[in-house]
Amino acid sequence: MTRMLVLAVAAAVALLGTSCKTPAGPIYPMTLGSVWNMDAVTLAGATGASLDTVETSTETNTALDMVILSSGREVVRFRTDATTHYRDGDSTSVTTSYSYVAEVHDTIFYHADLDDTAGTIFMMSNPEVGQTWSAGIATATVIGQEDVTVPGGTYKGAWKVKLSTDFGIFTLDIYEWFARGTGLVRVYSDATSQGYRTQYNSELTSADIK
Repeated sequence: MTRMLVLAVAAAVALLGTSCKTPAGPIYPMTLGSVWNMDAVTLAGATGASLDTVETSTETNTALDMVILSSGREVVRFRTDATTHYRDGDSTSVTTSYSYVAEVHDTIFYHADLDDTAGTIFMMSNPEVGQTWSAGIATATVIGQEDVTVPGGTYKGAWKVKLSTDFGIFTLDIYEWFARGTGLVRVYSDATSQGYRTQYNSELTSADIK
Protein backbone atom coordinates (compact mmCIF):
# COMPACT_ATOMS: atom_id res chain seq x y z
CA MET A 1 0.00 0.00 0.00
CA THR A 2 1.00 3.62 -0.42
CA ARG A 3 1.47 4.14 3.30
CA MET A 4 4.03 1.32 3.49
CA LEU A 5 6.02 2.95 0.66
CA VAL A 6 6.06 6.30 2.46
CA LEU A 7 7.24 4.74 5.71
CA ALA A 8 10.06 3.07 3.78
CA VAL A 9 11.06 6.48 2.37
CA ALA A 10 10.94 7.89 5.91
CA ALA A 11 13.36 5.26 7.17
CA ALA A 12 15.77 6.17 4.38
CA VAL A 13 15.64 9.86 5.31
CA ALA A 14 16.61 8.94 8.84
CA LEU A 15 20.23 7.81 7.75
CA LEU A 16 -3.92 11.13 -3.68
CA GLY A 17 -9.56 16.39 -12.85
CA THR A 18 -11.38 19.11 -11.41
CA SER A 19 -14.81 17.49 -10.77
CA CYS A 20 -16.27 17.92 -7.29
CA LYS A 21 -17.03 14.77 -5.33
CA THR A 22 -19.69 14.83 -2.63
CA PRO A 23 -18.59 12.78 0.39
CA ALA A 24 -20.76 9.66 0.69
CA GLY A 25 -20.21 5.97 1.28
CA PRO A 26 -17.42 4.15 3.12
CA ILE A 27 -14.26 6.04 3.95
CA TYR A 28 -12.19 3.21 2.48
CA PRO A 29 -14.18 1.28 -0.17
CA MET A 30 -13.21 -2.35 -0.58
CA THR A 31 -15.64 -3.50 -3.25
CA LEU A 32 -14.03 -6.22 -5.34
CA GLY A 33 -12.88 -5.01 -8.74
CA SER A 34 -12.35 -1.41 -7.62
CA VAL A 35 -9.18 0.25 -8.93
CA TRP A 36 -7.23 3.30 -7.72
CA ASN A 37 -4.40 4.98 -9.67
CA MET A 38 -1.85 7.19 -7.90
CA ASP A 39 1.10 9.26 -9.14
CA ALA A 40 3.90 10.19 -6.75
CA VAL A 41 7.01 12.34 -6.80
CA THR A 42 9.91 12.60 -4.34
CA LEU A 43 11.99 15.78 -4.21
CA ALA A 44 15.22 16.18 -2.26
CA GLY A 45 18.08 18.55 -1.70
CA ALA A 46 19.99 20.68 0.78
CA THR A 47 17.93 22.66 3.26
CA GLY A 48 17.18 26.13 1.90
CA ALA A 49 18.06 25.19 -1.67
CA SER A 50 15.84 24.25 -4.60
CA LEU A 51 14.77 20.64 -4.48
CA ASP A 52 15.45 18.21 -7.30
CA THR A 53 13.21 15.38 -8.44
CA VAL A 54 14.89 12.17 -7.33
CA GLU A 55 12.06 9.69 -7.85
CA THR A 56 8.70 9.43 -9.65
CA SER A 57 6.25 6.58 -9.56
CA THR A 58 2.85 5.38 -10.71
CA GLU A 59 0.83 2.95 -8.67
CA THR A 60 -2.33 0.95 -9.36
CA ASN A 61 -4.18 -0.62 -6.46
CA THR A 62 -6.84 -3.26 -7.21
CA ALA A 63 -9.26 -4.95 -4.81
CA LEU A 64 -8.85 -8.50 -6.08
CA ASP A 65 -10.76 -11.02 -4.02
CA MET A 66 -11.66 -12.32 -0.58
CA VAL A 67 -9.14 -14.52 1.23
CA ILE A 68 -8.72 -15.91 4.74
CA LEU A 69 -5.93 -15.06 7.18
CA SER A 70 -4.34 -17.90 9.12
CA SER A 71 -6.38 -16.65 12.10
CA GLY A 72 -9.61 -17.29 10.18
CA ARG A 73 -10.43 -13.62 9.53
CA GLU A 74 -11.82 -12.85 6.08
CA VAL A 75 -10.01 -10.00 4.35
CA VAL A 76 -9.87 -8.26 0.98
CA ARG A 77 -6.69 -8.92 -0.94
CA PHE A 78 -5.26 -5.87 -2.72
CA ARG A 79 -2.67 -5.99 -5.49
CA THR A 80 -0.34 -3.03 -5.94
CA ASP A 81 1.42 -2.65 -9.29
CA ALA A 82 4.06 0.06 -9.12
CA THR A 83 6.52 1.50 -11.63
CA THR A 84 9.24 3.67 -10.10
CA HIS A 85 11.85 5.72 -11.92
CA TYR A 86 15.01 6.72 -10.05
CA ARG A 87 16.91 9.74 -11.31
CA ASP A 88 20.14 8.46 -9.80
CA GLY A 89 21.35 5.96 -12.36
CA ASP A 90 18.32 6.65 -14.58
CA SER A 91 16.83 3.30 -13.61
CA THR A 92 13.29 1.97 -13.42
CA SER A 93 11.80 -0.78 -11.32
CA VAL A 94 8.46 -2.57 -11.74
CA THR A 95 7.02 -4.36 -8.75
CA THR A 96 3.86 -6.19 -7.72
CA SER A 97 2.92 -6.63 -4.08
CA TYR A 98 -0.10 -7.71 -2.08
CA SER A 99 -1.76 -6.51 1.10
CA TYR A 100 -4.84 -7.56 3.01
CA VAL A 101 -7.48 -5.24 4.48
CA ALA A 102 -10.51 -5.81 6.70
CA GLU A 103 -13.01 -3.63 8.54
CA VAL A 104 -13.69 -4.81 12.08
CA HIS A 105 -15.98 -2.88 14.45
CA ASP A 106 -15.49 0.46 12.63
CA THR A 107 -11.72 -0.04 12.47
CA ILE A 108 -9.91 -0.71 9.19
CA PHE A 109 -6.95 -3.06 9.59
CA TYR A 110 -4.02 -3.54 7.21
CA HIS A 111 -2.29 -6.95 7.14
CA ALA A 112 1.08 -7.39 5.45
CA ASP A 113 0.54 -11.09 4.72
CA LEU A 114 -1.81 -13.97 5.52
CA ASP A 115 0.09 -14.77 8.73
CA ASP A 116 -0.09 -11.19 10.01
CA THR A 117 -3.01 -11.96 12.29
CA ALA A 118 -2.83 -8.82 14.45
CA GLY A 119 -2.53 -6.34 11.61
CA THR A 120 -2.05 -2.57 11.85
CA ILE A 121 -4.81 0.00 12.21
CA PHE A 122 -5.01 1.78 8.86
CA MET A 123 -8.00 4.09 9.37
CA MET A 124 -11.25 4.48 11.29
CA SER A 125 -14.58 3.99 9.53
CA ASN A 126 -16.09 6.96 11.38
CA PRO A 127 -13.18 9.21 12.41
CA GLU A 128 -13.53 12.04 14.90
CA VAL A 129 -11.35 15.13 15.29
CA GLY A 130 -8.59 14.48 17.82
CA GLN A 131 -8.91 10.70 17.67
CA THR A 132 -5.56 8.89 17.90
CA TRP A 133 -4.27 5.34 17.48
CA SER A 134 -1.07 3.40 17.00
CA ALA A 135 -0.32 2.76 13.31
CA GLY A 136 2.75 0.54 13.38
CA ILE A 137 5.80 2.71 14.06
CA ALA A 138 3.69 5.86 13.76
CA THR A 139 1.05 7.56 15.89
CA ALA A 140 -2.03 8.58 13.92
CA THR A 141 -4.09 11.65 14.78
CA VAL A 142 -7.27 12.82 13.05
CA ILE A 143 -6.74 16.51 12.24
CA GLY A 144 -10.17 17.28 10.79
CA GLN A 145 -11.93 17.69 7.45
CA GLU A 146 -10.96 19.86 4.50
CA ASP A 147 -11.46 20.05 0.75
CA VAL A 148 -8.59 18.58 -1.24
CA THR A 149 -7.91 18.82 -4.97
CA VAL A 150 -5.86 16.18 -6.80
CA PRO A 151 -5.73 15.21 -10.49
CA GLY A 152 -8.60 12.78 -9.85
CA GLY A 153 -10.92 15.58 -8.72
CA THR A 154 -11.86 17.84 -5.84
CA TYR A 155 -13.09 16.03 -2.76
CA LYS A 156 -15.12 17.98 -0.23
CA GLY A 157 -14.69 17.34 3.45
CA ALA A 158 -11.92 14.77 3.11
CA TRP A 159 -10.63 13.49 6.45
CA LYS A 160 -7.04 14.55 7.14
CA VAL A 161 -4.88 12.27 9.28
CA LYS A 162 -1.36 12.98 10.56
CA LEU A 163 1.09 10.10 11.08
CA SER A 164 3.98 11.06 13.35
CA THR A 165 7.11 8.93 13.69
CA ASP A 166 10.01 9.76 16.01
CA PHE A 167 13.36 8.74 14.50
CA GLY A 168 15.40 10.26 17.33
CA ILE A 169 17.22 12.92 15.31
CA PHE A 170 13.95 14.18 13.85
CA THR A 171 10.20 13.53 13.79
CA LEU A 172 8.54 12.78 10.48
CA ASP A 173 4.92 13.87 9.92
CA ILE A 174 3.03 12.22 7.08
CA TYR A 175 -0.39 13.58 6.11
CA GLU A 176 -3.10 11.50 4.47
CA TRP A 177 -6.48 12.54 3.09
CA PHE A 178 -9.40 10.08 2.93
CA ALA A 179 -12.57 10.92 0.97
CA ARG A 180 -15.79 9.04 1.63
CA GLY A 181 -16.79 6.89 -1.30
CA THR A 182 -13.25 6.97 -2.74
CA GLY A 183 -10.68 6.24 -0.03
CA LEU A 184 -7.11 7.51 0.11
CA VAL A 185 -6.70 10.44 -2.28
CA ARG A 186 -3.44 12.08 -1.17
CA VAL A 187 -0.30 11.41 0.90
CA TYR A 188 2.22 14.16 1.70
CA SER A 189 5.35 14.53 3.82
CA ASP A 190 8.10 17.14 4.10
CA ALA A 191 11.07 16.14 6.27
CA THR A 192 14.34 17.90 7.10
CA SER A 193 17.22 16.19 8.86
CA GLN A 194 20.90 17.12 9.20
CA GLY A 195 20.72 19.77 6.47
CA TYR A 196 18.87 17.54 3.99
CA ARG A 197 15.22 17.92 2.99
CA THR A 198 12.96 15.29 1.41
CA GLN A 199 9.45 16.03 0.16
CA TYR A 200 7.01 13.30 -0.92
CA ASN A 201 3.63 13.79 -2.61
CA SER A 202 1.30 11.08 -3.90
CA GLU A 203 -2.07 11.95 -5.47
CA LEU A 204 -5.01 10.04 -6.87
CA THR A 205 -5.24 10.42 -10.64
CA SER A 206 -8.32 8.25 -11.17
CA ALA A 207 -10.49 5.69 -9.43
CA ASP A 208 -13.09 3.16 -10.53
CA ILE A 209 -15.14 2.23 -7.48
CA LYS A 210 -17.50 -0.67 -8.07
